[in-house]
Amino acid sequence: MPGYEAERDRLREHLGIEWIQNGLAKSGWTPKKPIRHSSDLNCDFSHPEKCQWKNMADENQLDSRVIFFQFLDFYLFEKIDYTEFPVLRVGPGPSKIQQGDKMIFVGDKKREEQHAIFYSSPINCQNSTGNLTFTYWVYNSARVEVILLEDDGRGGYKMIFDDPSEEKPYVDCGTIQLNTECHAEIPPRDKPFRIGIRAYEISNTDGSFVMIDNILYSASLCKVGIDVGDTFKSNALETGASGKHIDTAAELKCDNFDSKCRWRSGGDAMVMWRRSSSALPSPLLLNATGTTVGPRGGYAVLYVEQGTQKKSLDILRSDPITCQSLTENEFTFRFWEFGQIELEACAVDLMLKDIECVPIPRGSSPANVKLTFRKATKNFMIIIRVSSLNSDFDNMVIVDDISYRATLCTDALSVFDIGDSFVSTPMLSLLLSRNVHTAQDLSCDFSKRASACLWGMLNQDEDSSDIASNTWTVGHGPLNDEKLYSLTGISEIPEGEFGLAKFETGGSAVLLSEVVRCALDNVHVQFKLWTTGTAKIKVCLVEESSPSLLDCQDASSGDVVVDLPRIRRPFRVAFSAEAEDQGMVLIDDIIVTGQICPPTAAKQFSSKTFRPTADIPDPNVCRLLSCDFHLGHACLYESSQVSNSAMHGVANRKLNAFLTRSKRVFILESPQFRLNTVARLHFDYRLQGDANLFICNDSGTKELESCFKVEGREGNDYIELLASDTKVYIISRLSETGKSGSLEVSKIVFTDTSDQTIC
Repeated sequence: MPGYEAERDRLREHLGIEWIQNGLAKSGWTPKKPIRHSSDLNCDFSHPEKCQWKNMADENQLDSRVIFFQFLDFYLFEKIDYTEFPVLRVGPGPSKIQQGDKMIFVGDKKREEQHAIFYSSPINCQNSTGNLTFTYWVYNSARVEVILLEDDGRGGYKMIFDDPSEEKPYVDCGTIQLNTECHAEIPPRDKPFRIGIRAYEISNTDGSFVMIDNILYSASLCKVGIDVGDTFKSNALETGASGKHIDTAAELKCDNFDSKCRWRSGGDAMVMWRRSSSALPSPLLLNATGTTVGPRGGYAVLYVEQGTQKKSLDILRSDPITCQSLTENEFTFRFWEFGQIELEACAVDLMLKDIECVPIPRGSSPANVKLTFRKATKNFMIIIRVSSLNSDFDNMVIVDDISYRATLCTDALSVFDIGDSFVSTPMLSLLLSRNVHTAQDLSCDFSKRASACLWGMLNQDEDSSDIASNTWTVGHGPLNDEKLYSLTGISEIPEGEFGLAKFETGGSAVLLSEVVRCALDNVHVQFKLWTTGTAKIKVCLVEESSPSLLDCQDASSGDVVVDLPRIRRPFRVAFSAEAEDQGMVLIDDIIVTGQICPPTAAKQFSSKTFRPTADIPDPNVCRLLSCDFHLGHACLYESSQVSNSAMHGVANRKLNAFLTRSKRVFILESPQFRLNTVARLHFDYRLQGDANLFICNDSGTKELESCFKVEGREGNDYIELLASDTKVYIISRLSETGKSGSLEVSKIVFTDTSDQTIC
């Protein structure tokens, strides 16, 4: 603005206002889109980019009635100090303005008549008389008025002047009283129009100007939107959905759209799904569905303004489903449609490409709509989206009460379905009247089929009233953690082997400890527990001489800790599992701590019911050491890994090991055992090439206590086991100058000293 620097200096000096360069370059004014609420035209210029007003600077935009005027623009100014406006020269607005307030200004020092028009976004129609007010100041005979504009049909606008059928606005912009606002009463109109604020008679060589601030418009507009009520509010849709796959179909249940909901906005859209909990007006619901039944609590809402294209709309999508079986599934939800809009539900892949879509029948609203997806099985999501709409009107859709029922691939099909690799085998530990020296001796992780555990079951032929029973076994995995979680709600799974009580038709099973002489202080039994179906478990105490269960405590799935009372007489600890119908109990990592009474030197505390015959070897050791290789593995025997050692294979019920110059030795190691008397371990073998065979054993005090060489090349032989022995080794190695050889073992049998089998 060359030549106006001095004028801006005078404005700064006498009025305390400063020009904001490009202050009105951006605005919220729209050429065609009507305002939705009268308050949309309110503007105090604190955020001019949101004001739905702009300058009309091109004289060609108006009719010939005003074409002879010189057009000016309004500019944005800001109050920068506390200088008061001169009351007698500048008014009628207030003389005291807060520092930082903004207003628009137009003025000049030319003799020619000039004017400026600041005009609004379009108003579709107005039902009743509207009111427009604004604060203004004029100087040196400049004046201001309110005009109405309408389209002239040629891309421009015309002022409403001469049509006798048009009621003119009543305008009162008096300049006599101080602090007077300009007030215009705008008559009802059923045609689109705009409001203009016109500054004119700016034609004084000493300078004249008009300033405008605080534009307010209040009117009842024709309905351009859906009447959702004055109290309706909505917020961004923020839920607990994170894109992580679901573990169960029930996780897709959503009836409040809160942090527990696994549904979310699709994102990357101009019109987004939002959340609301506002009650909707009964007339709105009645017109849409024929009932006044509305959504309850939080719900998802998509409001689509007129002129919005379908491609700009958001989708409502679930978290991913990794895999579901081809059995029946059911997707249900409730919806409300307002306007001319239709929905569809689709199963889409993770790239949002359609797998299958089902249209939503609008006639079923507001009842639950039920759908089935027949093609989607792996890595897919469910979405709800708009399939069609009439963009000439506002539309709205609401979704609530979503649920999904399906059998996921990770869901257990029965109370016994915890994985394809799950098997159970007999428990090797027996009640043998073994001494319990410390509480830690009762700890058990069920490894090697619980062979080292001081726990067992009653003999099946024992007569008892309270301790009936099925059988405790040892379970093996690996287990399917997702299926186990679906049955138990516990995310942790047993590691390795674990105790198992399985009930096909109900019943009970009791696992007993060896006899403990007494419990002194702070004796605790800890273990991990999982239950399925109707199965449950109690931890009980059992008197040494009686099978009756005493002092039982119920246990729930998870990490369990049971405190034992002080007991001055011998007792056993019992895990009593039972079920009314089908179910399983899994226990693992039994840990017993605290102080107990050690056994006396003279004898160990035991019940006559459980005392084995002294000269019969332990049948438990028989189960540990006997093996006929019919299952395709070496039972509980393992290959020891030492330098230059060979591996073994099992085929046709035979164990084979091949020795070479680089693999000169093979060692087959038994599990650890405890004997109560002398026994024998028989084995069938065959040697070829330069291989030799040795049998060795560990005692309780020394590794490889003794070894002997098997002199034959083929046949049956045995080793005498003493009560002090704890482990056996079958060792084959090449001779000093040997090049190759092999060992074949076909059967290992545990017997007493009379060669009678014990198992």
